[in-house]
Amino acid sequence: MNEQTTIVFFLIVGTIITLFLYIWKAKKEINYKKDERWQFIQNKANNVANYSNQILIVFVVVIDIIAAFSDVQMTFTLDRIITYVIIFIGLRNAIELFALKYFDKRM
Repeated sequence: MNEQTTIVFFLIVGTIITLFLYIWKAKKEINYKKDERWQFIQNKANNVANYSNQILIVFVVVIDIIAAFSDVQMTFTLDRIITYVIIFIGLRNAIELFALKYFDKRM
């Protein structure tokens, strides 16, 4: 039960952050009128968020290598994998949101 509570918490937080990210980006696009500065900030924030994709790929490769060379049996249901993917998307959106806010204040 404790694991399910943790997963639900991260799903709710990820959903709230994702909604806030899209609303905040829409407001900033209206304020900045899609000028070059705002596009540059978005590109830099997107690059930062894309590093999380690379980290995920390395993590999956390491887990796959460990599973291949050890006598460990791991089983995941499709529902659990989809839940982890949704949590990862929420984490990626949180990284992008914080990067956007950081670069917006900095520039």
